[in-house]
Amino acid sequence: MANYFEKFAQEGNGYINQLAADLGHPEEKGQTYILLRAVLHTIRDRIAISESFHVLSQLPMFLKAIYTEHWQYREQPLQFENVEGFKDAVKQEQARHGEQEFDWSQSTEDLITMVLTSLSMRYLTEGQLQHIATQMPEDIKPLFPAAPERHRG
Repeated sequence: MANYFEKFAQEGNGYINQLAADLGHPEEKGQTYILLRAVLHTIRDRIAISESFHVLSQLPMFLKAIYTEHWQYREQPLQFENVEGFKDAVKQEQARHGEQEFDWSQSTEDLITMVLTSLSMRYLTEGQLQHIATQMPEDIKPLFPAAPERHRG
Protein backbone atom coordinates (compact mmCIF):
# COMPACT_ATOMS: atom_id res chain seq x y z
CA MET A 1 0.00 0.00 0.00
CA ALA A 2 2.81 2.44 0.82
CA ASN A 3 4.04 2.14 -2.76
CA TYR A 4 0.82 3.73 -3.99
CA PHE A 5 1.27 6.76 -1.76
CA GLU A 6 4.88 7.08 -2.83
CA LYS A 7 3.76 6.98 -6.45
CA PHE A 8 1.16 9.73 -5.84
CA ALA A 9 3.75 11.86 -4.04
CA GLN A 10 6.27 11.34 -6.84
CA GLU A 11 3.71 12.27 -9.50
CA GLY A 12 2.64 15.32 -7.51
CA ASN A 13 6.18 16.52 -6.96
CA GLY A 14 6.98 15.98 -10.63
CA TYR A 15 3.95 18.00 -11.69
CA ILE A 16 4.70 20.86 -9.27
CA ASN A 17 8.32 20.92 -10.48
CA GLN A 18 7.17 21.09 -14.11
CA LEU A 19 4.51 23.73 -13.40
CA ALA A 20 7.04 25.86 -11.47
CA ALA A 21 9.39 25.64 -14.47
CA ASP A 22 6.52 26.46 -16.88
CA LEU A 23 5.69 29.51 -14.78
CA GLY A 24 9.32 30.63 -15.01
CA HIS A 25 10.02 30.11 -11.31
CA PRO A 26 11.50 26.62 -10.91
CA GLU A 27 12.84 27.48 -7.44
CA GLU A 28 9.42 28.58 -6.14
CA LYS A 29 7.67 25.23 -5.69
CA GLY A 30 5.85 26.35 -2.53
CA GLN A 31 4.35 29.39 -4.25
CA THR A 32 3.52 27.27 -7.29
CA TYR A 33 1.62 24.80 -5.12
CA ILE A 34 -0.30 27.62 -3.41
CA LEU A 35 -1.20 29.14 -6.79
CA LEU A 36 -2.33 25.78 -8.20
CA ARG A 37 -4.49 25.10 -5.14
CA ALA A 38 -5.95 28.63 -5.22
CA VAL A 39 -6.95 28.32 -8.89
CA LEU A 40 -8.44 24.85 -8.40
CA HIS A 41 -10.38 25.87 -5.28
CA THR A 42 -11.71 29.06 -6.87
CA ILE A 43 -12.97 27.12 -9.88
CA ARG A 44 -14.35 24.32 -7.69
CA ASP A 45 -16.27 26.76 -5.53
CA ARG A 46 -17.72 28.57 -8.59
CA ILE A 47 -18.95 25.63 -10.67
CA ALA A 48 -21.85 23.29 -9.99
CA ILE A 49 -21.05 20.30 -7.82
CA SER A 50 -22.00 17.95 -10.66
CA GLU A 51 -19.38 19.63 -12.85
CA SER A 52 -16.81 19.21 -10.08
CA PHE A 53 -17.37 15.46 -10.22
CA HIS A 54 -16.60 15.54 -13.95
CA VAL A 55 -13.42 17.50 -13.25
CA LEU A 56 -12.41 15.02 -10.54
CA SER A 57 -12.86 12.09 -12.91
CA GLN A 58 -10.06 13.47 -15.10
CA LEU A 59 -7.56 14.35 -12.39
CA PRO A 60 -4.87 12.04 -11.06
CA MET A 61 -5.03 11.15 -7.36
CA PHE A 62 -2.63 13.84 -6.15
CA LEU A 63 -4.70 16.57 -7.84
CA LYS A 64 -7.94 15.05 -6.55
CA ALA A 65 -6.54 15.48 -3.05
CA ILE A 66 -5.70 19.14 -3.69
CA TYR A 67 -9.06 19.79 -5.36
CA THR A 68 -11.13 18.31 -2.53
CA GLU A 69 -9.11 19.65 0.40
CA HIS A 70 -11.47 21.60 2.72
CA TRP A 71 -14.32 21.28 0.22
CA GLN A 72 -17.70 22.13 1.66
CA TYR A 73 -21.03 21.76 -0.05
CA ARG A 74 -22.65 25.06 -1.01
CA GLU A 75 -26.24 25.53 -2.10
CA GLN A 76 -25.08 28.42 -4.28
CA PRO A 77 -21.71 28.55 -6.03
CA LEU A 78 -19.23 31.28 -5.19
CA GLN A 79 -20.30 34.46 -6.92
CA PHE A 80 -18.09 36.85 -8.85
CA GLU A 81 -19.18 38.66 -11.95
CA ASN A 82 -15.96 39.61 -13.72
CA VAL A 83 -12.27 38.89 -14.07
CA GLU A 84 -11.46 41.20 -11.16
CA GLY A 85 -13.72 39.15 -8.89
CA PHE A 86 -12.09 35.93 -10.11
CA LYS A 87 -8.60 37.33 -9.47
CA ASP A 88 -9.66 38.52 -6.01
CA ALA A 89 -11.05 35.06 -5.20
CA VAL A 90 -7.75 33.44 -6.28
CA LYS A 91 -5.77 35.96 -4.20
CA GLN A 92 -7.98 35.30 -1.17
CA GLU A 93 -7.33 31.56 -1.53
CA GLN A 94 -3.60 32.23 -1.78
CA ALA A 95 -3.71 34.36 1.37
CA ARG A 96 -5.58 31.61 3.25
CA HIS A 97 -2.67 29.32 2.55
CA GLY A 98 0.13 31.68 3.52
CA GLU A 99 0.86 33.60 0.36
CA GLN A 100 0.12 37.30 0.55
CA GLU A 101 1.64 38.55 -2.66
CA PHE A 102 3.63 36.90 -5.41
CA ASP A 103 6.63 38.92 -6.43
CA TRP A 104 6.54 37.50 -9.92
CA SER A 105 6.39 39.80 -12.92
CA GLN A 106 3.40 38.02 -14.50
CA SER A 107 -0.10 39.37 -13.95
CA THR A 108 -2.58 37.32 -11.96
CA GLU A 109 -4.55 36.72 -15.18
CA ASP A 110 -1.44 35.36 -16.89
CA LEU A 111 -0.64 33.09 -13.94
CA ILE A 112 -4.20 31.73 -13.89
CA THR A 113 -4.09 31.10 -17.64
CA MET A 114 -0.72 29.36 -17.32
CA VAL A 115 -2.08 27.05 -14.59
CA LEU A 116 -5.19 26.26 -16.65
CA THR A 117 -3.07 25.63 -19.74
CA SER A 118 -0.83 23.28 -17.79
CA LEU A 119 -3.85 21.35 -16.49
CA SER A 120 -5.29 21.17 -20.00
CA MET A 121 -2.05 19.89 -21.49
CA ARG A 122 -1.78 17.10 -18.95
CA TYR A 123 -5.16 16.22 -17.49
CA LEU A 124 -8.32 18.10 -18.43
CA THR A 125 -9.88 17.64 -21.85
CA GLU A 126 -10.85 20.56 -24.04
CA GLY A 127 -14.50 19.64 -23.56
CA GLN A 128 -14.13 19.71 -19.78
CA LEU A 129 -12.50 23.13 -19.91
CA GLN A 130 -15.33 24.39 -22.09
CA HIS A 131 -17.89 23.06 -19.58
CA ILE A 132 -16.10 24.91 -16.78
CA ALA A 133 -15.82 28.09 -18.85
CA THR A 134 -19.56 28.10 -19.60
CA GLN A 135 -20.19 28.46 -15.86
CA MET A 136 -17.98 31.52 -15.65
CA PRO A 137 -18.86 35.16 -16.33
CA GLU A 138 -18.19 36.22 -19.91
CA ASP A 139 -14.98 38.19 -19.34
CA ILE A 140 -13.35 35.26 -17.49
CA LYS A 141 -13.73 32.83 -20.39
CA PRO A 142 -10.64 34.14 -22.25
CA LEU A 143 -8.47 32.91 -19.35
CA PHE A 144 -9.32 29.34 -20.36
CA PRO A 145 -7.20 27.76 -23.10
CA ALA A 146 -9.20 26.98 -26.23
CA ALA A 147 -7.48 24.03 -27.86
CA PRO A 148 -4.32 23.00 -26.02
CA GLU A 149 -1.74 20.61 -27.35
CA ARG A 150 -2.02 17.28 -25.59
CA HIS A 151 0.84 15.72 -23.65
CA ARG A 152 -1.34 13.63 -21.39
CA GLY A 153 0.31 10.87 -19.56
